[in-house]
Amino acid sequence: MLDYQSLLLAAALSGTCLSITMLVIWSAMRQSHYFLTAAVGLIVVAAHVIAFWRYTNDPQPWIGALLMALLPSGFALVLVAAGQFYGHIHIARKVLAVVAASVLSTTFLMMVGLDGAAFMVEYAFASALLVWVGWVFWQAREEFPALITLMTVLFAICAVSFALCGLVLLFNGSWVLGKAPDNWAERVNIIVSVACLTALGALPMTMHNLRMAARHRNEALTDPLTGLQNRRALVDGYPDKAFGEELAVVMFDLDHFKNTNDVYGHSAGDEVLKRFADVIRANLRAGDSAFRLGGEEFALVIARVEGNYVEAAARNILADFAGQEIHTQIGVLRCTVSAGVAFGSMKKATLTEMLTRADRALYQAKRAGRNRVVVDGWITESTRRPALRARAFHWTFQLFVFTQFRTQKRQALLLD
Repeated sequence: MLDYQSLLLAAALSGTCLSITMLVIWSAMRQSHYFLTAAVGLIVVAAHVIAFWRYTNDPQPWIGALLMALLPSGFALVLVAAGQFYGHIHIARKVLAVVAASVLSTTFLMMVGLDGAAFMVEYAFASALLVWVGWVFWQAREEFPALITLMTVLFAICAVSFALCGLVLLFNGSWVLGKAPDNWAERVNIIVSVACLTALGALPMTMHNLRMAARHRNEALTDPLTGLQNRRALVDGYPDKAFGEELAVVMFDLDHFKNTNDVYGHSAGDEVLKRFADVIRANLRAGDSAFRLGGEEFALVIARVEGNYVEAAARNILADFAGQEIHTQIGVLRCTVSAGVAFGSMKKATLTEMLTRADRALYQAKRAGRNRVVVDGWITESTRRPALRARAFHWTFQLFVFTQFRTQKRQALLLD
């Protein structure tokens, strides 16, 4: 037989230690308010356990009313913390209404002597709040599917353990107890609560660390000015020999960008860069990726080479950007951009090779007068691209027709 007092002490210590841990984390990251809210909620739950222990020794109505107010209040704070974790600040008002209903009903029942009924109501509200917490996490399961599924299951188990406590009292007809309830369901509930509190405290901290790691990685791979991916993201995303026939790279370089900065100022230059990034995003297909390589250089990786799509996409970007008007203090600014295109090969090219070839084509575009697209000229494999194959067939057919015409004409002259 398990010692009931020891179980209560273990539950109180578990909640207190977990609360202290969350307070320490919050002190290091003050912007993470959900840790503070959850810590306060766990302290309240621990206070409920202490009040429950006191009620077992001294069943005064006011102590019973206090412990029944503490439990839903603690779970409500945990629910608000879950809402803060996902930015659902509005949830606090709904939670407050539920807690008020729980506290008022249990206090009334306790004061009129129906302490058993009060415990039933308390357990019902506690179960509902725990299910609600699990639902908040479950709705955001796409972020961490495995962890959130485990959290939801634990919250559900904890909710069932509280519901069992109320059902046992209900089935036994224990409307009036005169003391704290003590049965198998209560002991199972304490054991489950201790185990679940430990796990449920560790899992949000794990998710927080994973979220912060993902955020830091995203910041490391994102250009802060334009919001596009940076050169590091491009290098990390395409390993050696990644560019086969289905891929292409387009490099862009803003024309006369240094003069833009000198004449209109660097703030106008930054606006030009952001505007061009917006134009690229507006012309992206699903699967294509855009990068700012640094300065005024950008790159676009085309995921599916289809006909003349690559050249057409590059020209559309050039045309859209040339039509942009950027208003500055000294007048309207219009800019252009040049582009160089390189296609992958059957042997598969490296990223360095693709960038070198695209950069060479870009340099040719600059020399040819800027504001134009140049395709890497020495990529002439007949099996390379549908567009090249079509052009090769077209000129072969024209040559065949011309040869046949000359042959027929020569035969006609001989007959004459």
